[in-house]
Amino acid sequence: MTNAFFYIVGIAFLALARLKHFISGYSTPKPFSLHQVDKCIEYDVTIANRFLQNLEKYGVSDLSGKRVLELGPGSDLGIGLILISKGASSYVAFDRHDLAADVPPAFYDRLSRRIPVDLAALSDGRITYIAREDFDLTATVQNGIDIVLSNAAFEHFGDVDATVEGITRISRPGANVAIEIDMQTHSRWIRDADPNNIYRYPDWLYRMFSYPGQPNRLRPDNYRCAFERRGWTNITLQPANRLSAQLSSRTVHSSFRNSQLDWLSFVLCATKG
Repeated sequence: MTNAFFYIVGIAFLALARLKHFISGYSTPKPFSLHQVDKCIEYDVTIANRFLQNLEKYGVSDLSGKRVLELGPGSDLGIGLILISKGASSYVAFDRHDLAADVPPAFYDRLSRRIPVDLAALSDGRITYIAREDFDLTATVQNGIDIVLSNAAFEHFGDVDATVEGITRISRPGANVAIEIDMQTHSRWIRDADPNNIYRYPDWLYRMFSYPGQPNRLRPDNYRCAFERRGWTNITLQPANRLSAQLSSRTVHSSFRNSQLDWLSFVLCATKG
């Protein structure tokens, strides 16, 4: 009965997510408004520190002189300011949706009062913000990227192979990637009650509720292979958030069995060969 219940309820959530996107598009990358300045600043500090920790675990402890690219930066450029303050020479924020164009001035002023960041970086060329609906990295991002970062964005990319190909073309030899991927169900409530709900359905049924940015349902090995095929080496995958045995044992579609279903999110790091 439990599996049948979550199967049916999950379909309802898939339909609601598609309807929400149809009505309002993609406008809320965070679970709170940009006008909640203190929450947004805390979020940026947390994600920036997580990026730095993931890089350090991988053996990259110094951003000095590095050109950094973040995919899916969200609703502001606070992370870029923090990374510049840590030594990065430049930061490019690249997104499909133009979410960070109209940030309230109070946001950056308050961020600078909390953290010693240089707000001049927003206008002197050290920070670049690019939003392209076609998500074509090679068309606008200059070659020579040293570090590629992303948090909870790759799972929304419809063509991960094309994205990795773009990253490969614009990154210099020896560049590093550190991306965290959130693979669980994204809709509220069912995300906590049945985190792997989106994996219950066959492709044909899941595609019935598709919309731009719908979770792509790729699993860790899919991402590993995408980077391996393009010559990236020293690829590591580490779980960042794991599911309890009780929840991970719930029924999923046969095509997803034996695919590390206890991993709710993970960090992929790699080096360009």
